Amino acid sequence: MASSQYTADKGGSAGAQISVVTKAGTNAFHGAAFEFLRNNVFDARGPFDVDPLTGLGFVPPLRLNQFGGSIGGPIQKDRTFFYANYEGLRQIQNRTVIGFVPSAAYRASVTDPALTPFLSSWPIGQTHTSDPNVDQWTAPGANNQREDNGMFRLDHRFSDNTSIFGHVIINDATINSVADTVGGRDNPLVRTSNYVVQLTHLFSPTVINELRGGVNRSAMHHYFLGTSPLLDTVDGPAYVAASISGFDSPSQNSLDEEIGTTIDAYDDLSIVKGRHTIKIGMSVERHRLNNSSEAKFADTTLTYASPQDFVNNSLDDYFFVGALDLAGHRRTYFMPYAQDTFKVRPNLTLYYGLRYEYYTVVKEVHGEQAVVTIACGGVCPKGTPLYGPTYRNFAPRLGLAWMPGGTGGQTVLRAGFGMYYEPNQMDDFSDGHESTGKRVDVSSADVPGLTWPLTPAQLTAPFSSPKAWDPKRHDGYFEDWSLSLERIFPHSFLAKIAYQGSEGHHLFSAVRFNRCEGNSGLTNCIRPIPTFGEFNQKSNYGNSNFHSLQVSVERPSTNGWLWGTQYMWSHGLSDVGFGAGEYPHIQNYNCIKCSYSSTDIDIRQTLSVNTVYELPFGPGKHFLTSGVMGKLLGGWELSGIAAASSGRPIDILVDVSSTDRPDGVTRNQRPDLVPGQSIYGTPKTINNWFNINAFAVPAVGTWGSLGRNAGRGPGYYEIDTALEKSTVLTERLNLKFRAEAFNLFNHPIYGDPDSDISDGAAFGHITSELNTGPTGLGSSRKLQLMLRLEF
Repeated sequence: MASSQYTADKGGSAGAQISVVTKAGTNAFHGAAFEFLRNNVFDARGPFDVDPLTGLGFVPPLRLNQFGGSIGGPIQKDRTFFYANYEGLRQIQNRTVIGFVPSAAYRASVTDPALTPFLSSWPIGQTHTSDPNVDQWTAPGANNQREDNGMFRLDHRFSDNTSIFGHVIINDATINSVADTVGGRDNPLVRTSNYVVQLTHLFSPTVINELRGGVNRSAMHHYFLGTSPLLDTVDGPAYVAASISGFDSPSQNSLDEEIGTTIDAYDDLSIVKGRHTIKIGMSVERHRLNNSSEAKFADTTLTYASPQDFVNNSLDDYFFVGALDLAGHRRTYFMPYAQDTFKVRPNLTLYYGLRYEYYTVVKEVHGEQAVVTIACGGVCPKGTPLYGPTYRNFAPRLGLAWMPGGTGGQTVLRAGFGMYYEPNQMDDFSDGHESTGKRVDVSSADVPGLTWPLTPAQLTAPFSSPKAWDPKRHDGYFEDWSLSLERIFPHSFLAKIAYQGSEGHHLFSAVRFNRCEGNSGLTNCIRPIPTFGEFNQKSNYGNSNFHSLQVSVERPSTNGWLWGTQYMWSHGLSDVGFGAGEYPHIQNYNCIKCSYSSTDIDIRQTLSVNTVYELPFGPGKHFLTSGVMGKLLGGWELSGIAAASSGRPIDILVDVSSTDRPDGVTRNQRPDLVPGQSIYGTPKTINNWFNINAFAVPAVGTWGSLGRNAGRGPGYYEIDTALEKSTVLTERLNLKFRAEAFNLFNHPIYGDPDSDISDGAAFGHITSELNTGPTGLGSSRKLQLMLRLEF
């Protein structure tokens, strides 16, 4: 994986580049069979695994089996080889889900017959909270998965100079997991496939060419099974749910269908000429996406700014999305490059190159996309491009490596700079098609006294709410630079200190568009496109800035011991996001730079330590080199990873009625900061992370004074370890056994607290671990056993 400052032969994305290499067969048959096992009988309970009725702790059920095998060998000696691999996964897991739902007293206060059916969207809570309107609901949430993956590769040598290989990889996955905290289910069905053919030819010992083509395909049918299947007949029929500030939100039934296909061709020519290693090439990628977004079913969302507003049927916002069929989006990337590695002197190497990337404008194959702009006064004539193309995506790369003491020196200085362009994901551009369906957004800023169900009188004005792209958008890019100093110390230790910086510009982002101009509470609210309501417009407004100091000490495996320690201090800043498709809460769209602050992923400090130690017993070691005890105690290896980081940024928000906001925007705002109050609780616990008295609801028509991402969640540390034994059964047969412990000391690793001050009893409460899945960092202690047979 190349994470930054990679050379000009890589691109097509501003993020890390991952190169996947599949195994090939050889003249001898080789293979393996393996099984990984996890079971809750080996595990410890998490901090939230408590039965709400008995108060007793328990370990949720978990069964995870990961198994498979591989075999490779010759079809024709020295010429044709095959390799095949299969891997399966079966997972049955329960995890504790905690949600905040209407209490019995609150349910009794809702008497409007138009609203009482919505109460069944929430389960009945078991535990009272400090808010008489809110109960806590605790239940097991199933997280089940079935996955099968298979790969077949064929290699053939036509001659000493020409060879070809091809592989096929197919993966099927069915997932059924928790979708929300009140009982909704997430059920994606995914099938991915990858096909590759590569032809390699050596024209001479110094000239080699690689020509390859491939197809990647991902077909997904993503079902959401909500707890609010009520029908809306105002614009529908549509599934409708009520979102009430202070309670966790139920979801509707929906289906997102996506079938994505990428067809690509690459040609890379490498030439060694004197002190130069030159690489030139070209890649062409054709991207195809057939998708419906999540609007395969029509959905309606009703938003109430407070529990009392729901009792009074004082609706703050009505949002309807009509059903859509599949659309066909198409786009092509053209990316030529040239790269040279120049050995200026034996101890000085320069790397320089230039890459150009051109991405065509996304089109829908049948012209089924609606382009919305101010210049057109709404929807543009059919055939209008969604946005204009960018022709200036030149991406230079430059780097050097210098050994001050000559080739036998112990010190290396490295420096580098590069520009990397970002085309955005294909589904980011489905907005034009989504706007061909019916989309309605009506807020209390548009219609004072809005109630449910809506009446014809409340829909007298046009409230179409399409999705749009800025026609003047530019492709996003990053400028990355680094400087590092590495030195070898006695006993093979390698130390490194490095600075790495990055700036991002024209990053993917979104704003609320066609907002009210003037006081939104007035009935003469004026919008730039008066025939439309407020809607979302995507663009590339975003800017980011990142700086880091990185220190590492590593020791390769020497005398049976490997060691590595990495520490990083970093600070990342952005205004409307860092280009990953996120939608940060922009409070004042007339002052986007006012939201410039720590990014959502700004983790200031991280530390990791890893080590592997081969126990000194058995053949070839210091002790018990033979005999029965040597067999039993030989071949053991102890390894471990310790990781720690500081807390994640948290944006503290408040729910305010649209009529009380300066521009009528229906998204969350930030509260006022009360002078002299700490934002954190005293003491700071998982049930009192933030101090509610430090925040206040802003006055009507004003912005909150609290900055974006002003809070921080809990940090974490975790120690994982493994003990593995390798046993030689015969000359060609080897058996490996490994026992692994994740979060060995079962240190609680918490997720982030609720950060909306309007959520009442839930605000400042942490109700889940950092990781609620069975694998990966940040869960309670889990043990895993592995058995692997190799030949």
